[in-house]
Amino acid sequence: MIQNPEEAVSLVEVVRFYADRIGNELAYMYLVDGEDQEAPLTFAELDRQSRAFAATLQQHTKPGDRALLLYPSGLEFIVAFFGCLYAGVVAVPTIVPHLKRATPRFRSMLSDADAVVACTQMELFDKLKLLFDEYPEFHELNWVVNEKVEPGIEKHWKEVENKADDLAFFQYTSGSTSTPKGVMITHLNLTETVRDLQRGSAFDDKSILASWLPIFHDLGLIFGLLMPVYLGRPSYFMAPIAFLERPYRWLRAISKHKATHSAAPNFAYDLCVQKVTNEEKETLDLGSLKIIGNAAEPVRFETMQMFSDAFKPCGFDFNLFAPAYGLAEATVKVSGRLHGQKISYCILDSDALAKHKLVFLPEENPKSFISVGCGWTSIGADIRIVNPQTKELCAQDEVGEIWVQSTSVAQGYWKRPEETEKTFQAFIAPTNDGPFMRTGDLGFIYNDQLHITGRIKDMVIIQGRNFYPQDIELTMEKCHDALRPSFGAAFAVESNQVDHLVVVHEVKREYRKSNDFEGIANAIRMAVAKNHGLRVQAVVLIMPSTIQKTTSGKIQRSATRESFLKGNLEVLYEWRAPGIF
Repeated sequence: MIQNPEEAVSLVEVVRFYADRIGNELAYMYLVDGEDQEAPLTFAELDRQSRAFAATLQQHTKPGDRALLLYPSGLEFIVAFFGCLYAGVVAVPTIVPHLKRATPRFRSMLSDADAVVACTQMELFDKLKLLFDEYPEFHELNWVVNEKVEPGIEKHWKEVENKADDLAFFQYTSGSTSTPKGVMITHLNLTETVRDLQRGSAFDDKSILASWLPIFHDLGLIFGLLMPVYLGRPSYFMAPIAFLERPYRWLRAISKHKATHSAAPNFAYDLCVQKVTNEEKETLDLGSLKIIGNAAEPVRFETMQMFSDAFKPCGFDFNLFAPAYGLAEATVKVSGRLHGQKISYCILDSDALAKHKLVFLPEENPKSFISVGCGWTSIGADIRIVNPQTKELCAQDEVGEIWVQSTSVAQGYWKRPEETEKTFQAFIAPTNDGPFMRTGDLGFIYNDQLHITGRIKDMVIIQGRNFYPQDIELTMEKCHDALRPSFGAAFAVESNQVDHLVVVHEVKREYRKSNDFEGIANAIRMAVAKNHGLRVQAVVLIMPSTIQKTTSGKIQRSATRESFLKGNLEVLYEWRAPGIF
């Protein structure tokens, strides 16, 4: 047995280390209702139940086989995930499919992963059985249900030697711009990532983590659930729906359990500002926090400032924010603000930025863009800014594609050798330095901080000019109180061989029956024209909570565009320029 988690090759060794030394201490507390109903799991029980689950898996699998994990948030998922690691089986966490029909995304993952076993809990299994007749591929799977694991079977567990380069799990990409792909994460990728998080984020032997993030997504899984285990510290977590129904629950969990660390996408902070009441604020004490991450979508300075102002009376300080950047292909993290660093930002000329040039402005104005620094790496990752066409390094005043080389970079995409070579085997011209992983994201480095400006595939190109969609989306949401912050999409649609700007935006719930949708649409058109010199040729106002997002909270602009073209949006109001579409 290892003598220190730093020696561990896999997280199995880490769990067994803590089970032996602090077995009766809390590893996980699931907040069943998001508030007071709690379900605990100690390190000793985590180890015992994981061995029992692994022994059951070993009846149906061999090391290297894939196991689909179909779970709502809860302790059963954690046991199944570690059970896979204990059995040497590759875990494939996935979103629970729609119980009336299996979504194309889920069915493509099922086919792609070549899973031989599916794992779930009894309540969900009873519901999934209703799909068996319609989807025969379900019949081909062996099913392992937590509640059916035999008592005492852990004594039949056969220990597996997990090696550093063995696959630990597949993290399917969020599908913000393409079909989801299975990113192959090794045990080394995983352990190096949690060590990176430990060193850069002020984790110690008193850390406590609180999370509501989806457990099948890389940030929720690794930061929310696996990072605390590596430290031997507890994680308090709830289902995403508990947060979305009442954002106060997340902040109350931090306050009640004295959490030191948490993280969320940018939109979550906006939601807290909008929904948490003054009476609820009076019950909160956020003074225990050391760091709270802001990641998984464009980090907005304005959002952080508004949240800080709103919760300053609760003990929150602006400098607790840790803007970060990552993606599944890098396990989860590429960079993040290191503890002790000040939050870095700069103000850029939007017109120059559209041409991939950096022109710094002394102060904010209607045509400026505030770029927030997303920190750096603490494990020495090599991060370069590269021209995506020429593959040459960009000058310091240029925006380019972010390329990464580090031990956290995954091994590639499962069963996709051509896409693996294209993404993970990039070399810089003309020096041939590499290989690097191409992120597909645009950014620059300023004051030793990585800044993110957008996705290459999401760029809006109108009349030969480049526009960042999130810049247009920010203009939209600020132009009228009826529009939900962070729930809009801007994209180009071709008509008569000309690209035209189309915008889609959710309205707030209290505006669903507004009698002035035309005025809201006109406000959007005027604001975009004024700030970007662009004519909006179609405005679509849609129902709340219907815009397509990835599991991490990123707007799926390509999917929204497709829904617009097919007429599948849940439309409240639509305006189109005459004769365009």
